[in-house]
Amino acid sequence: MSESRKVGLFLGFLRFCSKLPLPINHALGASLGLVYVLFPSRDRHVVWVNLSIAFSQQSIRQRVLLLLSFFKELGKTLTELGVIWLSEPTHLLSLIKEIAGQSYMDEALAKGKGVMLLTPHFGAWEVIGPYWSHQMPMTILYQPPEQTELAPFVQQARERMGATLVPTDISGVRALLSALKKNQLAGILPDQDPGDNGGVFADFFAKPAHTMVLAGRLANKSDASVLFTICERLPWGQGYRMHLLPCDDAVHDKDPFISATAMNHSLEACVRVAPAQYIWNYKRWRQQPDGIDPYDMNKAERGREE
Repeated sequence: MSESRKVGLFLGFLRFCSKLPLPINHALGASLGLVYVLFPSRDRHVVWVNLSIAFSQQSIRQRVLLLLSFFKELGKTLTELGVIWLSEPTHLLSLIKEIAGQSYMDEALAKGKGVMLLTPHFGAWEVIGPYWSHQMPMTILYQPPEQTELAPFVQQARERMGATLVPTDISGVRALLSALKKNQLAGILPDQDPGDNGGVFADFFAKPAHTMVLAGRLANKSDASVLFTICERLPWGQGYRMHLLPCDDAVHDKDPFISATAMNHSLEACVRVAPAQYIWNYKRWRQQPDGIDPYDMNKAERGREE
């Protein structure tokens, strides 16, 4: 099937989902997730490894139940995109039923040095950009999807309520600093592997994770306030609860290891709000100081033998 055909089918599915009331939309997503988890897949393997790392103190039964809950949430992540990207702005905003921690934002803006919003892949993270950019000017680092034909649609959907998306290069970093100097919002995803450059190993759920240092460097250079924001799905399609949580102030430290450790520690607090809603199918611990990939069973076995 051609790339154009795949993109067309995907957009058609999103348009269908956008017409569904949120309770039905989420029920459809949960059903798709439960069907998906029945079959062996790369995602199922990665999720199980991640849960075994993050929640090693739990029983196997508890982790299996969490895995099943995660796949229901993963399905909702797909179907709710239709609502988030295609519904009327007033309808989307009406789905946000509560803002928990608004005082943190008020206090941060009062300092006049901008607010860096760290947005992990949790719950309905695609709601966060539209919501906050509707409240005040917001600049967000953006990496286009691999499907080039889909990129214009995604960018337009994410910018439709006022956000400014900037590339993940030096020009984008400068744009973030400029926004902070104007006492505006700067959005960054803090929980992706930064690649060969721009990262340090810092504990995340007590295991080293290759962690970005950009957020810490920007915080140190701008002296901006740093907050985490997550969008929690409420049960039975009732809507969403937006959370603002303070980031450990050590994120401003000049030492990248101290800064990254502080950021990961605060990220853990976000995950614990609703563990099943974090994106556990991402290989967060793929890079390790000892070179052993925990997702590769053969390599893991060799490491134990050595």
